[in-house]
Amino acid sequence: MLMEKINESEHRFCNGSISAGSSICRKCSNEGKPVKEITIKSFVKKPRLESIKILDGFYFCETPGCEVVYFSNEQDIYLDKADVSVRVGIKETDDPIPICYCFGWTRKKILDQLKRQGFSTAVQEISAKVKAGECACEVNNPAGRCCLGEVSKLVKQLQSVPRSA
Repeated sequence: MLMEKINESEHRFCNGSISAGSSICRKCSNEGKPVKEITIKSFVKKPRLESIKILDGFYFCETPGCEVVYFSNEQDIYLDKADVSVRVGIKETDDPIPICYCFGWTRKKILDQLKRQGFSTAVQEISAKVKAGECACEVNNPAGRCCLGEVSKLVKQLQSVPRSA
């Protein structure tokens, strides 16, 4: 099945409203992506959140093996998986691994659909809901941005893996 090309610029949270600047996670030495204050407020557990004076200037660490989820090198603050209120898909290895937080898609749900039908409707369903304005990625996705790119990449990856009957 051919994947439809997703025009992420139609999504209000995927259109560059978060600057393209980055920083380096001092725990894994990889680049992080900036997140807005509302994302930090949405996912950091209350006791830890209350201990942070400035919620601006945080980055999301996308390195799967790094325990750090959010960091601010300027404040010397590193928030790990235990500090957040949800399972962070990129940091998880055991199902259910969340992939789309707004609409409940997990890696297992996509894999099951591929096994059952031979194709996945995840990208098309999410895309339709995004276009309808039914998502809130900044407060639902710990990465603070739209998941469409990651979902599309995962579907393609899983489609290329041979499955036994």
